[in-house]
Amino acid sequence: MDENYYRKQQVIEIFGVQESFLDELEREELIKCSAVERCQEKVYYLDQIERIRIISNLVNELEVNLPGVEVILEMRHNMMTMRRQFDQILEALIEEIKIKLT
Repeated sequence: MDENYYRKQQVIEIFGVQESFLDELEREELIKCSAVERCQEKVYYLDQIERIRIISNLVNELEVNLPGVEVILEMRHNMMTMRRQFDQILEALIEEIKIKLT
């Protein structure tokens, strides 16, 4: 890994998947590949590697189909967004309590 990405062949080796699996995930818009000028092949940045890991686990270990994977990924995204919002609210409350106590 030169920078913050993996080449397609590296991803195939790491996750033990077929190239057609990655192509299908791209077609279904579950992952996005990128192109790097000095590299003539497709690459995946670290955020996409995490998505591939999650998708691979869902499909291979839990036998979730791709429409189900899409729903799960959307729910995961929503939960992470809500968590960040909750953390912001909690921080604001803590600051407010500190101000009132001083």
